[in-house]
Amino acid sequence: MPFARLAAAAVVIGLALPATAVARTPVTATPTANKASTVLGVAAGIAQRYWGAVPCGGRVAIVAQRPLTVGAEAGTDAWVTFDSPLGANNLAAAATTYSNCTIAFGRSRWPTTASMREDWHMLCLTMVHELGHLLGHAHDAGPGSVMAPVFTDYSGEPAMCRTARPRR
Repeated sequence: MPFARLAAAAVVIGLALPATAVARTPVTATPTANKASTVLGVAAGIAQRYWGAVPCGGRVAIVAQRPLTVGAEAGTDAWVTFDSPLGANNLAAAATTYSNCTIAFGRSRWPTTASMREDWHMLCLTMVHELGHLLGHAHDAGPGSVMAPVFTDYSGEPAMCRTARPRR
C-alpha cells in the first residue's frame, strides 16, 4: 500500500512536544485524532523514555487498526516502515538516515481503542519494540529481550508499561 494512502487514512500522532497540527512533525495529536491516539501517545512516550531517544528526527507517524501489510507473516501485530539510502525497511542502513517512518498497529489484534486498553501491556511492549526498530535495533532472541521477534510472555515488558497505563 503506498505510504501516502496509509498515512492519510490513519490516526497520526508524533513522538515529541510541542503539539502542532501537521502530520509527520513533532506532535502529540492531530485535530483528527481520536481516543486511540491517546493510548498510542502514552505508549509512544514510554517507548521514547525507554530508549532515551527519538527516531527519525521526531517525525514518526503512528497508525492504528491497519490491515496486515503486504508480505507480512500472518499473525503480525505491528510493523515499521521507513525509507533509507539502502532501500525501504533496510535495518543495515544507519538509523540516523531513516525517513518517512511509520509504526503500524494491526487491526487483527487491536481492532478498537477498547481492545488497545484491554491489551495495554502487549500494546506498550510492542510500541517499545517497534520504536527500537526505528532506532536501528534488530531482533534479539535473548530471554526477556524487548526486541524478541515474537512475544510469548511479558518477560520483556518494560516496568514503565506496567506503571503508566493510560486512563479511560
